[in-house]
Amino acid sequence: MVQRDDNKPRVALIGCGDIGIALARRLVLQDYRCLGLRRSPPAGTEGMQWLAADYTEVSDLQPMIEWKPDYLVITLKPAAYTEAGYQQGYVAGAQAIAKAISGCKLKRVFYVSSTRVYGESDGGWVDETSPLATDGYAALALIAAEQTIAAAADTTLIRCAGIYDGAATFYRSRIERGLWSRSEPVIYTNRIHRADCVGFLAHLIHLEQQGKALQPVYNAADNRPAPRHQLERWLADQLGLIPPNDASVPAHSPESHKRVSNEALTASGYSLRYTSFEEGYAAELSKR
Repeated sequence: MVQRDDNKPRVALIGCGDIGIALARRLVLQDYRCLGLRRSPPAGTEGMQWLAADYTEVSDLQPMIEWKPDYLVITLKPAAYTEAGYQQGYVAGAQAIAKAISGCKLKRVFYVSSTRVYGESDGGWVDETSPLATDGYAALALIAAEQTIAAAADTTLIRCAGIYDGAATFYRSRIERGLWSRSEPVIYTNRIHRADCVGFLAHLIHLEQQGKALQPVYNAADNRPAPRHQLERWLADQLGLIPPNDASVPAHSPESHKRVSNEALTASGYSLRYTSFEEGYAAELSKR
């Protein structure tokens, strides 16, 4: 059995990747005990404990239950970027976790989801009460996982916009491969820097630990949804790339087209470190 310290609030992080590790490092410095769960725990993460576990297997989660965490932070991912992969990673994963934690005395579960769950596809604004998607295998798997976890324990859902940081970003990779968006029609993208994703999760855990009331759902996005072509052209300018004319860019119908409101995030008292993509990307590019 993994060791525990009953004098500190305990946080178990299921599917503990980059977000989970960064969060655990932050929480450990603030006197939390952290346990990370993943198939292959990494080296060089001092200050936290690890459990090698497949979160789709209930038996693998039993040592975590015996550790008696106060909080769970769950970050799932697809087993593959296919319908079956989403079902395995999200739906089967959530079902196994829900079964494992039934009867467990958790204070709260923090489930990291995605703004992909919203049904809006025509550029309108969405908040935490907006209608959810009714089609698309990825969105439906995400929604099913949210509902399964929320039914199993007191849960706060954190629906993240596109998370970015460092050199290997989605849009940088796209434009360096010659993939661009047209300026018309305008297609919006929503972003959040990894530091703010981690910071907001820590903020919510602290609020819960202080006995503050939390909403059941929060959108984690920066202050300014941006036209995709605007982001690409700004980034190209920073990288010394020349964007093509619209006429040479193939038309594309995006799967997602919405503007995500972060009013609830702001109302919670969290202050974004990077309020726009320009601030976030500029900070990362300055490290080159």
